Amino acid sequence: MPPIRNLLLVFYAASLGPCAVAAMDYPKIQLENSELQVSVYLPDAERGYYRGTRFDWSGIIERVQYRGHSFYAPLHAVHDPLKHDSLGGPADEFAMFNPMGFAEAGPGEPFVKIGVGLLQKKQSDEYVFHEDYKLLRAGEWRVEHGPDRILFEQELDGERGWSYRYRKRIRLLAGKSEFEIEYHLENSGEKTIDITHYNHNFTIIDDLPFGPGYRVELPFIPGQTVAANDLARLHGNVIELDQPLGKDSIWIQLYDGEARSDYNAATVLNTRSGAAVSFKGDAPITRMVFWAVERAASPEPFIRLLLQPGEVAEWSSRYRFIADEP
Repeated sequence: MPPIRNLLLVFYAASLGPCAVAAMDYPKIQLENSELQVSVYLPDAERGYYRGTRFDWSGIIERVQYRGHSFYAPLHAVHDPLKHDSLGGPADEFAMFNPMGFAEAGPGEPFVKIGVGLLQKKQSDEYVFHEDYKLLRAGEWRVEHGPDRILFEQELDGERGWSYRYRKRIRLLAGKSEFEIEYHLENSGEKTIDITHYNHNFTIIDDLPFGPGYRVELPFIPGQTVAANDLARLHGNVIELDQPLGKDSIWIQLYDGEARSDYNAATVLNTRSGAAVSFKGDAPITRMVFWAVERAASPEPFIRLLLQPGEVAEWSSRYRFIADEP
């Protein structure tokens, strides 16, 4: 029988609601090297910080500290672990538009979301990435970690021939203000996997709202773009704002075309605090989107994953944190 103290804590938390239960004890670990301190949440189907059905549960970064500056923060001021985008930092999503097995599943039948598990299809034949889907079975995780690295592994045997083995590792680079995220995906099923992967890169620096004083730099000059409104100013390879966002948001399609590995990069700079974070990936992208609200600026590189049964894909992204000398 559990100790009485633990039972009382569970009873108290339950009386406050499901979010309060998790808020009391989100499992996480601290990684560090000589330059960075990185707080990482651990996937947990019962107590995890993020238990939504959209993003990969592994490797969710709470905070990065470097030379007195802080990077990343929750997207929402009020956290709900079950909300589809209630997280922050480098957040991965597989199959934003066409999850494995969704098209052939009937209403009430399962489909696969990598990094999450088996979800239940609703009545609609259209998958909507920001909707909540019933979690039929969470994928089980194996986690190993040391002082400066952490490895997540998930293997899921789905239904109707859809299965995968997934591995993600976050590794801090010795003596540098950098970490690398390494991905390994194997198609262990009987059907062809043809999906996208992207990182949402919810970025905020020193808890300062995204707006004037931030600059987003790209490794290319976008061609024809489509913006949701006129709040952002795009000149050359730079995105800037002339006014605070307030409750508004921005969406710009920066690239859509042939796969380019040299386009898989971006830098978000806060000119007020003198801090920045940049990333560079090694996988060719087919699409780049920029999305922003006050609490996050998000350059989002998309790659295509086309895997026949038994095939493996590996890719990585390196993040570098920059600060003015004290």
